[in-house]
Amino acid sequence: MNDENAIVLLSNSIRKDNLNDVTPLVMMLIRKYKDLKEQSLIKQRRLATVGINYLYVLRKYFMDSDKVAFKILSWLESLATDPELCLLRELTLYFYFIYTNDDQAEGIKLILDQSGYKKISDNLPD
Repeated sequence: MNDENAIVLLSNSIRKDNLNDVTPLVMMLIRKYKDLKEQSLIKQRRLATVGINYLYVLRKYFMDSDKVAFKILSWLESLATDPELCLLRELTLYFYFIYTNDDQAEGIKLILDQSGYKKISDNLPD
C-alpha cells in the first residue's frame, strides 16, 4: 500500500461482491495513515476516495455494518481543510449524517445537486 497506483486501484475496485476481500486492505490503510492531514493533498484525495467508495458500497448493499462505517468516518475526519478536498469532506459529512441525521443528509444531497454534482447526488445511497 505504499505505491500510489495500488491505492488508486483499490479505490476503483471496491464493489459489492468483493467488499469482504478489500476490507483488510482498507483497515490497513487506516492503521498506516492514521492522520490524513499529515499526507500530501494528492495522497489525501486518493486515500479519502478509498474511504468514500467503501462507505458507498457498505451503505448501499450492507446497511447493517455501522461499526465499520464509523471507523472509516472517524478516519476521514482527519482530512485537511483544503478547497481541493471539499467534495470529499462533503461526502464524508453526508455518510456521517445518513447514520445520525437524515434531514442533514438530505440537505447535503440538495447542495451537491445544486452545485453541479447532480450525478453524484442522485447516486448516493439513503
